[in-house]
Amino acid sequence: MKKYISLIKASMTEGMNLFRISTKNKNTFTKFFLPIFLVLMLMGTVYFYSDLLMKELSKVNMEFVLITLFIIFTSIMTLVEGIYKSGNLLFNCKDDNLLLSLPIRRGTVLLIRVFKFYIFELLYNSVFLLPAMIVYAQYTKPSFIYYIVSLVGLLVFPIIPILVASILGTFITFVASKFKGKNFVQTIITVIFLLVILYFSYNLQNFINDIAQNASSINDLITKLYYPAGAFVELILKFNIIKLLEFILVNMVLFVLTILLMSKLYFNINSSSKSIKISKIKKDYKIKTSTPMGALIKKEFSRFINSPVFVTNAGFGLVLFILGTVLLAVKFDSFADMIIQKESTMDLDYIKSCMPVLLFGFICFTSFMTSITSSMISLEGKSFSILKSLPIKPYTIIESKVLTAVIVMIPCILLGDIIVFIRFQFDLFSIILTLLISILLPLIAETLGIIVNLKYPRMDAKNDTEVVKQSMSSSISVFIGMAIIGITIVLLYNALKANISNNTIMLAFLNIYTIIYLVLVLFLHKTCEKSFDNINV
Repeated sequence: MKKYISLIKASMTEGMNLFRISTKNKNTFTKFFLPIFLVLMLMGTVYFYSDLLMKELSKVNMEFVLITLFIIFTSIMTLVEGIYKSGNLLFNCKDDNLLLSLPIRRGTVLLIRVFKFYIFELLYNSVFLLPAMIVYAQYTKPSFIYYIVSLVGLLVFPIIPILVASILGTFITFVASKFKGKNFVQTIITVIFLLVILYFSYNLQNFINDIAQNASSINDLITKLYYPAGAFVELILKFNIIKLLEFILVNMVLFVLTILLMSKLYFNINSSSKSIKISKIKKDYKIKTSTPMGALIKKEFSRFINSPVFVTNAGFGLVLFILGTVLLAVKFDSFADMIIQKESTMDLDYIKSCMPVLLFGFICFTSFMTSITSSMISLEGKSFSILKSLPIKPYTIIESKVLTAVIVMIPCILLGDIIVFIRFQFDLFSIILTLLISILLPLIAETLGIIVNLKYPRMDAKNDTEVVKQSMSSSISVFIGMAIIGITIVLLYNALKANISNNTIMLAFLNIYTIIYLVLVLFLHKTCEKSFDNINV
């Protein structure tokens, strides 16, 4: 037992970098108090919305639905995150050489990996579930048994989503390892899985309605949808020790069976994912040359598409933008009905006439929620010293990162624009303004992202997940983007209420955003070289 505890401790020490906020200033505040403050802020937000929802549920004596919704939400979140996170947590880990050289069973190695995965998700899930459980207790005044069941639930809820995510992640890695460009294939498969999940989420109401027609009660409906949620609600409404033991046993049995199944293939997949296939060298070859900027853009683009976590986190919003414009074009009447129900003063023709401004808001949201450059400096890691040694100006290197991100974003946004142009027959001036905005907003978002990443680089990350999901620069970029989106949406809404024409609104914002972009470029020119040189690996 002591041996296993030591192995778990060593593995967790390496993996816990995911929960650290790394900045240049290694002080107590940034290492300890700031993460706690951010977690408490998030938990406070969850508590606030849980309380709002509970006020409505309590009126119809359905308080338990709050718990159900948060269980399902955290389970889906764990599944979606786990699909692409499992590649870094289960395979190609930094401590592989240590663990695989020890005389321990392969099932034990996999168990340690999955246990680390479980601890990660347990901490994340608790941030969302604890506030909801507290709100439920405040409204229902349950007995002491409720708190015991809740503690068991917190420990058990991550198990099934983690197991499903681990199986899917293992499948993705296994399939990808059979191809030469395995990282790219893994990225494609991951995106496909996320799109499938998105499709089922979009049609979730229809699925629920189908089940509800054959369900005798809300509790029966929940049980059919998701066993852990149904079992937990049954326990807090009417406690039964046998049901509690069954709840724990089912999850434990599934956990053990999954470990045994995955351990049969784990070593082979892990070895395949590390293998390097050497192609035959041709005797006659030509050396291709390109400009420094072209070579840098090619390098950055290859780095982007070969990182599944980078693509799914930074690029998945672009896929959603295209799907959103398609749905808007195909199901515009349904979309308009939702707005008309909330704003009775509007009609179908008015909403259609405002489509250029609505599309502008959608472009703004997508641009500032797609922060690619906020991770590009940090992803260089140890190789950043090589980048600094190149006979290329720092601004050229930084510019190549911005251009790469823009090259990824703009074609996707323009594709969505064209779909809307055709469907709603924009006039020529609106088309020109929309195209200019579709180019300008990604430039602003990615220039802002690279400025933040230069200020708060994270060069000691163990994997891409730490950089893309947990770094200071990515968090700051998201918060700044949310603020810009919020301000823009409020101004657009007020401008429409004031009956200002679409083209006037868009032209005004185009001028404002042009000034913002010029200011950012001038600031980057002035501070780029100094910030670049100050980054140490």
